[in-house]
Amino acid sequence: MKIVAFFSALFLSVALLLTALYSVAVGTDTYEYHQVRLRVAERSLFSEEELSLLNCEVAGYLKGENELSGANFSERERMHMVDVRNLVFLCRRVMCVSWALSAIGILTVCLREKWNASILLLRGAWQALGAMAGAILLIAAVCAVDFTWAFTLFHKILFTNDLWLLSASSTLIRMFPEDFFRAMAGSIGLRFAGMLLLALSVGKGLKYYADTRC
Repeated sequence: MKIVAFFSALFLSVALLLTALYSVAVGTDTYEYHQVRLRVAERSLFSEEELSLLNCEVAGYLKGENELSGANFSERERMHMVDVRNLVFLCRRVMCVSWALSAIGILTVCLREKWNASILLLRGAWQALGAMAGAILLIAAVCAVDFTWAFTLFHKILFTNDLWLLSASSTLIRMFPEDFFRAMAGSIGLRFAGMLLLALSVGKGLKYYADTRC
């Protein structure tokens, strides 16, 4: 059961990370918050109303609700966004599978171990978090040293073409400059950390309840 508990916690951690990533990637509220803070409207020469409409169009496209308008986005931008949407769809699928595997694993541990389940799952959670923390801290350190290099490397790894190399005058670059993505990465990290703390708090509460019943 220790192995099952470890992988249950690992899948839960992955599910939480991808949930944070997906919610930020398709969240117009997050777009607008960072755009206002970074004064993107002034820099892009879009009005706030135009920017808000473009945000809704992009977020809706990434969720599969609409297509991008040729009046607002160039053919190259729309071709690039096909790749981006495919990645978002993949993120959503992996997120759902991770939630399902985590739920199955946690249920299995609970049915087999009864009141000891919370102890096993918490131990598994700390081990899984240790495994993830190393990778996340390494990525964070690289981004802190040279975000532009990390941002470029990220695109080269994820995309098999150079469609992501857009001109400074393109709609997407004006909407989402590099410092916007740096801020979005921070939002993902904060949401992930918050959800992890909540999950660990629930686990601690269940362990305390189990201890009082023993």
